[in-house]
Amino acid sequence: MNRDVVSHTTLLLVTFGLSLFLPSQKSLGYPAWTNGWHLDCPLQAGSNADLVCKIQVLSTRRAEIIKRYLPGGQTDPYRMSAKSKVLSVIKGQCKRAIDIEFHDQKRGSSGFGPSQGRGTELTKGEVCVVFLKRHQGRYVLNRIRSKLRVQPRAVDYDLGDTPNLRLLAEMLAGCDSTNEMVQLQAVEELGYLSKAMFRELRPFKGDKELLERIAFGLGRAKEALRKTRNSEDPVIRNMSITSSFWVDDSPGIAGPLELLRVKPSDFDKDDSLKKYGIRDFRVSALQLKLLETMDATTRRAVVDLKNGSVIRREDGGPGIYRGVRGFDYAEFYRQALDCEVVRKNQQMRSAIANVIWIRYEKRSVPEMIKLLDDRSRHIRSTAVSALRKCINSDSSNSWQRRHFYDPDAAREYMRSGFEKELEDRLKDYRDNEQEYILYWKQWWQKHRIEFETPEKTNNGID
Repeated sequence: MNRDVVSHTTLLLVTFGLSLFLPSQKSLGYPAWTNGWHLDCPLQAGSNADLVCKIQVLSTRRAEIIKRYLPGGQTDPYRMSAKSKVLSVIKGQCKRAIDIEFHDQKRGSSGFGPSQGRGTELTKGEVCVVFLKRHQGRYVLNRIRSKLRVQPRAVDYDLGDTPNLRLLAEMLAGCDSTNEMVQLQAVEELGYLSKAMFRELRPFKGDKELLERIAFGLGRAKEALRKTRNSEDPVIRNMSITSSFWVDDSPGIAGPLELLRVKPSDFDKDDSLKKYGIRDFRVSALQLKLLETMDATTRRAVVDLKNGSVIRREDGGPGIYRGVRGFDYAEFYRQALDCEVVRKNQQMRSAIANVIWIRYEKRSVPEMIKLLDDRSRHIRSTAVSALRKCINSDSSNSWQRRHFYDPDAAREYMRSGFEKELEDRLKDYRDNEQEYILYWKQWWQKHRIEFETPEKTNNGID
C-alpha cells in the first residue's frame, strides 16, 4: 500500500469518519526537509527522554573513539563526556552535577548532515536544555534533536509543574533573547508546545486548575508570537507566523503571502550561517512548513480555552470548526495559488488543496475548479471531492456515479451501512476521472456567475 493510501486511511479512522475521502499527502506540520533547528520539544520530553534538565557545561573531555566500519574512509567521531551543573529539572530527577555522554561531530564526517549533527554537541560554558536517555548507568545525549538553545539566565517555572509548562516558560524567555538562534528556536517550539497543550486540554476538563494553567500559558504564547511576528529578522518573523497557526492566533494573510513571494536569491546565506550555523538554508523549507502547518491545523478540533470544549461551526452547519479563527483562508489561497513558488511545487499545492477540501467553503469554489486542471491526479481528485462536499453536501463514501451526481441517492447509500473499500473508491475515481472533471466543468459554466462577487461571512465561513 503506498504512502498516500496509508496516510489517508489513518485520517479516515481518526478525523472524518463520515466524509468522502481521497488519498492525502502526509501532513506532519513540518516538511521532511527542515532548516536544521527543528526539535519538537514536547515530543522529545515525552517519549524520547528519561531526564530533561537545564545545564551549564563546566568542562568536556574525550572518552574514547568509537570503533566501527565507515565507508569511503570517513573518520570515526569521538565519544565525549561533559561535566555539567544542573540549573533546573524539567522532567525526572538527578543530582546537581551530572556527566553527559555525546559525540563530537566536528571530527570528520560520520554520515550526519548539518541538520542532524549540528546542535547535538556540548561545549564548555554553554547553557542549554538537554533531553537525555539513561543507558547502562550513563546519561546520553542523542545524536539527533536532543539539545535546546535557551536563555542562560534563570527562568521561573511559575506557569506550572508539568514538563510542557516548564518548557513553555523557557521558550517564552527565549523569545526575548538577543541571540537569534535562541529566539528562532523558541518561536518554533512555541508552536509545537501549543500543539501538545491543545491536545491536553480536553482530557483535563475535570481538572479546573490545570485547565486554567494551560489556557493561561497558551495566552502567553499568543502574546509572545504577536511580538515576534514584527521581528526585523525575516526567518524569526516567518517562523512566528507559522507557529501562530498552532496556537490558534490568526496572523492575517499579508505576512504568509509575503513569505510565499520571497525568492531564494533575496536571502543572504552568509547571514544565515553567521546567525544560525546553517550553510544550506532554504527559503522553500520555510514556505512548505507554513503550508503544511496550515494543513495540519485544519485537521484538529479547535478548543475553547474557557472550558476545554470543542468549538462548533459558526454557520450552524454540522461538524466542528476547522482551522484558525479569524484567518481568511479563501482569500489567502486565492492569492497563494498564483504565487510562482506554489505553481512550481506540487507538495505546496497539495497542502493547499487539502485545506480547501477540509473546509469546503463556497468562497473557494473558483479555486476548486482551478485545481481540476492541476498536473497532479491527487490534487485533481481532492478538488473533485471538495466540490462534491461543498455543492452536493454529500457525506457518503461511495464513488459510484449515480451517488456522485445525486445527493439523495448518496445519502440513501450511506444509511444502508455499506461503505466501499478505499482502494475500490480510488480505482472507481481513476477509471472515471475524466467524466467527473467534465461534470464539474460543465456545472461551473452554468453557475460561475454566482461566485463572481462572493460575500464574506464571519471568519470567512459560509
